Amino acid sequence: MDISLKTTTGYGIYAGTGMNPSAIRSVSKDSKINSACEDMEALFIQNMFKEMRASIPKGGLTSGGKAEEMFTSMLDAEMAKTFSASGGIGLSSMVRRQLEDIPEKNIANPLK
Repeated sequence: MDISLKTTTGYGIYAGTGMNPSAIRSVSKDSKINSACEDMEALFIQNMFKEMRASIPKGGLTSGGKAEEMFTSMLDAEMAKTFSASGGIGLSSMVRRQLEDIPEKNIANPLK
């Protein structure tokens, strides 16, 4: 089975490996909704962590400057993703229920 891919870009020809078109699966609507809800919950949790850290006084030996701020920001983002993927605080399930209750509109005739 040949999975090579050749494309012409503005910079020349790219020859690399790609996916067999028959192997590409479409992502279901439910998995898109689940992913969006988990991402939204992760952002909420990350902002909660950010605000909690802001309430702690800085200074003394524990102040690490800009490097520490960048590290804690990335740490909070990864912890929030992990929390959300493992069940989170229940926000994603509430949003998912709300999104599933919205009836789909007729795309061909939006006035219906």
